[in-house]
Formats: sequence, C-alpha cells, structure tokens
Amino acid sequence: MLPGALLLTKRRAKLDLALPAEKSPGMDATEPSFSGSTEVRIRKEAAQAFSVVGLISIGLGLVMLVFGSLPVRLLDPAWQLQFSGALTGAGFSLLIGTLLICTASAFPGASQPAHGNVKLLRNICTWVAILYLVLIPVQLYAGMRVLQQKSSEEGRTQAAWKKFKRQLEATSSEQELRALLGKLTQPINLPPKLNQPFLSFKQTIVAQADSRFNALVYRTDQARSQRLQNFIGEAANNCIKSLLFAAGFAAFAQVREGDPTLLEKAQGLFGNKTRRRSRTV
Repeated sequence: MLPGALLLTKRRAKLDLALPAEKSPGMDATEPSFSGSTEVRIRKEAAQAFSVVGLISIGLGLVMLVFGSLPVRLLDPAWQLQFSGALTGAGFSLLIGTLLICTASAFPGASQPAHGNVKLLRNICTWVAILYLVLIPVQLYAGMRVLQQKSSEEGRTQAAWKKFKRQLEATSSEQELRALLGKLTQPINLPPKLNQPFLSFKQTIVAQADSRFNALVYRTDQARSQRLQNFIGEAANNCIKSLLFAAGFAAFAQVREGDPTLLEKAQGLFGNKTRRRSRTV
C-alpha cells in the first residue's frame, strides 16, 4: 500500500472513533415512556396515601369531638366548657387531615372527584374557622357562669351553717338541742344522759360548730382562689389555641375556586386599615 493511502486510512479511523455512537430508535422510544409511566404511578400512589391518611386524621378528630362532648347539654355552662375543650383537643387532627387532603388534590393527575371533595372541604373550613372564633367568647362566658355557680353553692352552704349556729344558740333545753341535732343531714346522736350541765354542753357544741364553720370558710376561700387561677390559665390557653386553629382553617377556607382564602381576605382587610392609618398620620 502507498504511504498516502495508509495515512488517509488512519485519519478515517480516528474520525470514526471521535464520533458518538448512534442510539437505536427503540431505546429512544422506550426510556421516556418508562420513566413517564413510573412518575405518574408514583404521583397517584402518593396522592392516594395522602388522601387516606387525611381522612383517617379527620375521622380521629371527629371521634374525639363526639365522645368528648357526650352527654349533650346545650344550656349547661359546664357542658359548653366541655365542648370547647373537646373541639380544641380535636383541632390538630382536623387541621392536619385537611392539609393532607388538600395536598393530595394538588398532585398532577388527581381525579375529578378528589377536586370536588376538596372544594366541599374548603367550604366547610369557612364555618369551622368561624366556629373557633365564636368559641372564644363562649368559653369565657361559660367559665364565668361555672365560677358563679360554684360560689353560689358555697354561699348556700355557709348560710346553712350560720342558720344552724343561730338555732343552736337559741336552744334553751336538752330536748330542743336533741331535736335540732337530729334534723341534720348527718344526725348527731347524744348519749341518753349528758355528763355535764346543759349550758356547759351547749357551749361546747357551739364552740365546735364555730371551729368547723371557720375551717369551712377557709377551705372555701382557698378553693375559690384556686378555681380562679385555674380558670385564667385554661381560658388563656384555650383562647390562644382557638385563635390559632381559626387562622389555620381560614388558610384553607375558600368559597369558590380561585377566590382568595378567608385568611387572605382578613390579611388584606387589616392591611388596608394599617395603610389608611399610616396615610392619616
């Protein structure tokens, strides 16, 4: 072979090695379709998992709310406090479930019924957010009513003790004293014969009654102060939680799809007020 022909052959070989290998048409058609179908399947499974866990979380919250509110006594302030506590306790599960279901509907390829369920859920969130806001004054009013009822019961007990003391001091004979002590809720049975004169025995009974009454007043004052402190702490805790849950559900509350949420409307309203005040100043 001539040297020129040999040199041309080597250059062609180097050029062939430098060019990239061509892919077959079958590989180009298979890889994108395989990766696309896998991605769609993963999204559907993730959306289904989010929906199932969200429904379970909402169901758990509703179970806590229902069984925490039984038996129902709408006009009883104690039941109103009980319902407020149950709704506050179930708020986290309800809020997490709502978040998961709304997130599941945001996945590409979500079914049309899923979007319809989320639309209904967003409408319900509007009323739930309002309920949590209304819950704040309701539980404060109910708590004050419960404190007043307890104070009234304690006042009646003290009044009964004072009445018994006056009747005890008014007794003038052993028969009257025995009859009075026998009318008590827990009757006191005296021995058939007193071991001391009637006046001395009467003074002893009056002194014991005074001692028990003073102890009752002291315990009542301590219990009243402790109830007030507990009420202030629980009321502040529940009010803050109710306000946070109201803001959380307002972030999902939406009347029509594409409209701003209830929280966005509130932020816009307060923002406009702040701007007006700044312009006024």
